[in-house]
Amino acid sequence: MGLESSDKAVDTAESASFISKQDKPPLFDVPTYVPPKTGFLSHLPPAWVPYAQLMRLDRPGGFYAFYFPYLIGLAYAAYISPHPPTPSFLLDRAALFFVGCVILRGSACTWNDNIDQDFDRQVARCRLRPIARGAVSTTQAHVFTFVQTLLGSLLFLALPPMCAVDAVPITLLFGLYPYGKRFTNYPQFILGFPFAWAIVMASHAVGIDPLARETYIPTLCLFFANVLWTMIYDTIYAHQDIKDDTKAGVKSMAVRFAKSTKILTSVLAVGVIGLLTAAGVLMRASVVYFVMTCAGTAVSLAAMIGLVDLETPASCGWWFKWGFWFVGGSLVGGLLAEYLGRL
Repeated sequence: MGLESSDKAVDTAESASFISKQDKPPLFDVPTYVPPKTGFLSHLPPAWVPYAQLMRLDRPGGFYAFYFPYLIGLAYAAYISPHPPTPSFLLDRAALFFVGCVILRGSACTWNDNIDQDFDRQVARCRLRPIARGAVSTTQAHVFTFVQTLLGSLLFLALPPMCAVDAVPITLLFGLYPYGKRFTNYPQFILGFPFAWAIVMASHAVGIDPLARETYIPTLCLFFANVLWTMIYDTIYAHQDIKDDTKAGVKSMAVRFAKSTKILTSVLAVGVIGLLTAAGVLMRASVVYFVMTCAGTAVSLAAMIGLVDLETPASCGWWFKWGFWFVGGSLVGGLLAEYLGRL
């Protein structure tokens, strides 16, 4: 959908519904938007489609970045708990966090798209996002962010009070992230912290204090392993837009280390495996953990870093999506096996 200048008529009904007269027009030409003809979004009322797109309901890949750390935290807490919770309790918590992550991701993506809208209009892959193309105004997006955040906060009524405390740094760090692209080459480092904090929240949801004297060191090992993992996959993901990002002035590790990304991510992967191994030793884990979590993660990261073609956006996108299942599955699998072995 195009909105080339303020004196041109809006050429679709969707634009007429969503563009606020008080919002500034895009500074860059936007290609024609074609409403979805297939899939989940095609069945929604047209007025809902831009908001569903802001929530990325049609793109599940990024959802795994939000959800897997909670699964890791649940499996970890179940394993270290003096009185292991029942599988049905864990499934209940996993379902609750699934819903929460849909809302959290929607809120975070809406906020990110709103702050980055001028950048998005300069990046080919992002030009047709709802705010960038003018289907949702800046004000409407802020209201939508607030509504999603409010809805998400209702879930804490079913969780221990410490989970609401954990939500504060998670929310603030997700709010900071889009600004990080403006003042540092390491926004992926910032992004890693709210994702990793999910491990702490999930542990509190099981009734475990992950930062207690007996457990805080292995918890920190898992925490920072998740931070490094985030830096790896998001740097690979950012290579999809590296040319446009460079022109637009977007800062990232992909731009900073464009010629040495595989070396950088390999070093980070060694850090991930070292931290996971240290956590296993401190937890007195069995060989199952070291094979499934440590070795499995090592093989998964090696495949991801070795096989991804950083010059091909489709390859970066594929490994971003499926890497969560390979790496995340290894991380969750080993911890879950240890927990099941205690039942």
